[in-house]
Amino acid sequence: MIPTGLKLYAGIAVAALTAAAIGGYTSGGTVVGPISAGYKGGIGDYVSYVVLVGVAFVSIIVGGLLTVFRDADATAVAASMGRAVAPVGQRPVAASIWPMVAGIGVTFLAVGIAVNAAITGVGLVVLAIVAFEWTMTAWADRATGDPKANEALRSQIMGPFEIPLLGLMAAGVVVIAVSRILLATSELGAVVVGGVVSVIILGIGIFAAQGPTVSKNVLTSVAGVVLAGILIGGVWGAVSGTRVIEEHRGEEEAHEEEASGEEAVEAES
Repeated sequence: MIPTGLKLYAGIAVAALTAAAIGGYTSGGTVVGPISAGYKGGIGDYVSYVVLVGVAFVSIIVGGLLTVFRDADATAVAASMGRAVAPVGQRPVAASIWPMVAGIGVTFLAVGIAVNAAITGVGLVVLAIVAFEWTMTAWADRATGDPKANEALRSQIMGPFEIPLLGLMAAGVVVIAVSRILLATSELGAVVVGGVVSVIILGIGIFAAQGPTVSKNVLTSVAGVVLAGILIGGVWGAVSGTRVIEEHRGEEEAHEEEASGEEAVEAES
C-alpha cells in the first residue's frame, strides 16, 4: 500500500515538473530541452525552471523518507510508542477534488510568473477558491461522526453559493480557454478542436444523466481531467498568440476599389 505522505509529495513533484516543462517551453526553450533538463536544447527561463525542479526534487526526497520510515503504518507507530497495538486512528475523510484543483492553480501561478501576469492572476484566483472550499470540506468532515450527515451539512451551507458561482466561473474559464485555442490554431485545427470539445462535453452530460449507475467520484475525476486539459490548452493558446486572420472584403468594397483604380488610371492617362 502506498503511504499517504508519498501520494501527497509525489503529486507536488509531478505538478512542479509539469510547471517547469511548460514554463521552460513557453519562455523560449525547445520542446525537448525542459524535459531533458537542458541536455538536448534550451530550457528557457532558467531561474523559474531551477526553482520548480528543486521543489520537485525536495518533494521526492521527503516522500521517499516517509516511505522508508513507514509513514502512518500501524505496526511502526505501535513499536515507536512501546505498545502492542497502535491507538485508533482518525476515520477517513470524504473524497475531495480540491487537491487536484490546487495543483492546477499552483501550475498556473508558476507558469504565469514566468510568462504572463494574466495567467498569474488566474492561478491566484484558483488558489483562493481552493483555500476556502478545502477549509469548508475539512470542517464538515469533522463536524459529526456520521459521514452522510457531514456531507448533507456541507451541501446545506455551501450549495446555495458554490453551485451557481462555480458553475458560472467554470463556464467562463472554459469559454475563454477554448477561444484562445481556436484563435491560436489554423482554420482546420479550430474546426477539429471545436468538434472534439463539443463531443467531450456531450459525453460528460450523457454520463451525468445516468444518475446512480455512474460513480460520482468517476464522473468528478473525468470532468476534472477534461477541465485541466482545456485550461492547459488555453494557456498554450494565450502564450502562442492569435494566428493571422485575413480580412474578408464584401462585393461592394471590391467594386469600389476596382472603380477607384480605374479612375486613377484614367487620371494618369
